Amino acid sequence: MSLFNLFSTKNQLAIPLSHTDLSPQEKYARLLEYYENNSLYSGVAANSYYTGYWVEAMKPLRGVVNRSVEFYAQKICPSAPEVVTDHEAIIEPLEQFFKWSNFSAVKQLASRNLALYGDHFWKLVTSKDKIFATVIEPSQVTDFEVDARGNVLEIRIDTKIEVDDRTMNYTEYWSKEGGYYSTWVTNFDSSTPLDQLGEPKTYGFLAEFGIDFLPFIHVKFRDVGKLRGVACTEHALDKLDEANREATRLAQMLFRFNKPLWVASANSQDAMGRPLPAPKVKTATPSTSPSNDLEINDNSIIYMPGVSTLETLIPPIDYNSALAILNAMMDELRADLPELNYYEMKDGNMSGKAIKLLLAAALDRATEAQENFLQGLVRLDEMALTIGKFMNIFSNVGNYENGDFDHSIRLQEPFPVSVDEQAQTVKTFVDAGMSLDSAMKLAGFSDEEIEGAMEGKAKADASSKNDLATALMGFNRGQ
Repeated sequence: MSLFNLFSTKNQLAIPLSHTDLSPQEKYARLLEYYENNSLYSGVAANSYYTGYWVEAMKPLRGVVNRSVEFYAQKICPSAPEVVTDHEAIIEPLEQFFKWSNFSAVKQLASRNLALYGDHFWKLVTSKDKIFATVIEPSQVTDFEVDARGNVLEIRIDTKIEVDDRTMNYTEYWSKEGGYYSTWVTNFDSSTPLDQLGEPKTYGFLAEFGIDFLPFIHVKFRDVGKLRGVACTEHALDKLDEANREATRLAQMLFRFNKPLWVASANSQDAMGRPLPAPKVKTATPSTSPSNDLEINDNSIIYMPGVSTLETLIPPIDYNSALAILNAMMDELRADLPELNYYEMKDGNMSGKAIKLLLAAALDRATEAQENFLQGLVRLDEMALTIGKFMNIFSNVGNYENGDFDHSIRLQEPFPVSVDEQAQTVKTFVDAGMSLDSAMKLAGFSDEEIEGAMEGKAKADASSKNDLATALMGFNRGQ
């Protein structure tokens, strides 16, 4: 790890723990350090040592970024996507597209990148008989430009590759304005302007794929109107540093971090009234006379002469109150990162409805990120169908212009409500005077389930009427 990998070149000497004024790549690297958590502040300590800039000792004792990210990684896309459309001709091609893209596995990486970095990029790749989507690490996207609808107009990607045991830089540039793409393999880095990379290794046009758009999708975890998105923990990093600072200081006072823990004093005077020197600490037999102080180990028997005493250097601090302050800081973190409450739920018998109520704030954030994710996935599907049709990978799928590619994606509920809960909800609505189909829709039943229930109800009503008619006829004959 580089000594300065946690710092911006503009402020690394002035504010080593600042989270502002970072380039996108620096921000992504910082967020990854917090996610991995181990040795989080080692770069800070090394920079402090080599530059002479004092920074208090800090340990990542209360890191919560990993927990926050993993919550959203599991909840943004909790299941395989189900295509919902009136144009059945596109269902099979899209299912094949998901299979070629290994989406069942890649969706977790995509969700994790989205939560961790605040950004996620898809790229469509084609071969002779396949089209699939690949995940691009946000840190590899050096620069890009989008229009008002979020369509990518221009993008540059820089990736480190190995060529003949040498590390080279692979640069990929796409532009909608010129309708072309170019690639380079050079010894330069991502800061080198395109016009200084020399002759491109490859060059091509968008028309080769039958498109006038760039085959890239950019998704944001949270959109605040900037070019790049905001990560799930980005707003709480300063508070997290403060929690780690308080936890480290509390541990320092309690354990003293390999510094002396005991002091021995004589507490007596000689015949002239002069204080006696401090006694030597013995951890062997009384006859042993060591020349130096001995280290006191666990379970040692310490022999002290006369009125001498042995006292601890650990201050008599009210550690419970100090711990309460630290726990209050963690409560403040949970207010900013409500998904952390998920890990405090120890009752495994809680219903889906109860979990939703307790995690309402976290689910609101997850819903926003999921909607952004699904919107990007739908656009990716439409691009794949367009390119696949042009390259004869897909046939009889219709045309985008005619609306044949219109569809939505349905996912499983992250905290599904049990059938018993749904039935109770339906009963409550029906008893209040609501129709059965409306009550079932509000309770979360699918259209197929509602249709089946209504057919069953119609048959039951008809049977009941027939039974009543038969009974009346029998009554009349008896009369």
